[in-house]
Parts: sequence; C-alpha cells; structure tokens
Amino acid sequence: MSSCGCQKGTASASTDVVISTMEIIAKQIEETSKAVSSDSISDMLTILLTARENGNCVFVTGAGRSGLMGRAFAMRLMHMGFKAYVIGETVTPSVQSGDVLVAISGSGNTKSVVEVANKCKTVGASVIAVTSKDGSDLKKLSAANVILSAGAASNTPMGTAFEIMALVYLDSVIMQLIELTGVTEDEMKARHANTE
Repeated sequence: MSSCGCQKGTASASTDVVISTMEIIAKQIEETSKAVSSDSISDMLTILLTARENGNCVFVTGAGRSGLMGRAFAMRLMHMGFKAYVIGETVTPSVQSGDVLVAISGSGNTKSVVEVANKCKTVGASVIAVTSKDGSDLKKLSAANVILSAGAASNTPMGTAFEIMALVYLDSVIMQLIELTGVTEDEMKARHANTE
C-alpha cells in the first residue's frame, strides 16, 4: 500500500478510464459544435464588438465552476483590450447602459446569476446568456442566448460536460474576435500580468 492508501498498480490499471473519458468529452465537443446556433454566435460577436468599439465594459458572471470558466473568458477579453470585469470582484465598477453581461449557467436558472442579469438589464446593459437549456430564466433576459447542449456524459460528474463546453466555446469566441479585430499575440502578451 502506498501512503495514499491505494494499492500499487491500481492507478496504472485505470488509465483506460481516463483515456475513454477524454474520448467521450471530445465527441461531445464535436456534437455540441454542430448543434450550437450560428445566429446566437453571430449575435454574441456583434454585441461584444459593439461594446469594444463604443468603449463599454463587458462583465462576466457565473456560479461555481461555470464562474471559473467565465473568469478565463474575462481574462482573454482583457488581453484583447476589452474593458472586462468579473462580477463580485472588489475592483469591478458599476454596470452602465450600453455595457454587456455574459452570464454563464448550465441550467440557465441559477438564482444568483439570474439576479445579476436582471439588474444589468434594468440599467440598460445587454445580457448574453450561455446555457445548456432553452427556455430558461436567463433566456428571457438575454439579447443573445447561446445554448451548448452538452448532453449527458456518462463518465463526468455533475455539470462537468457543460463547463467544458463553455470553456471550449468561449475560447473559440476569443479566436474569432482576434480574427475580426486584428489584435496580435504581441499586443495580448503586453497586457498580460507582469507581476506573476
């Protein structure tokens, strides 16, 4: 027995589960990419580009792991020169008319996320919803509703499938924004934190 209480050989014998799970996730990414609406992607890109051109802020919100995917998205937006903030941080300014909120929730009904979206819409901000289900509370508040129908992953717990799809989708949006804006990698690197 090792110090972790595992029998020797057990970890190496279970590597096939890791590989098969990766294959399942890769297949889900492919299926989700075919199912996501081109119109919703276009709407999201237009709203984000308009905010950038007008000097408005882009705010990102999400609870738990969905929120972590949102933080990664906000970071890349900042690298591109967007005024990007994460809701709940101490340095996050107030939301104004013309700003944008990207709200990430697998169910589309996460109470804290819906409440933030409702407040943002009330002050005149555009809400972009990224969810896995149509007909959610977030959809009712959104100017763009992106549905990532991740499906049920037999080998992944809880909302893992959606969270992975959200990260892949949002990073793909960044790639398209880079192409549309002509921002270079050197420009992005120059904005990267230099205190790490």
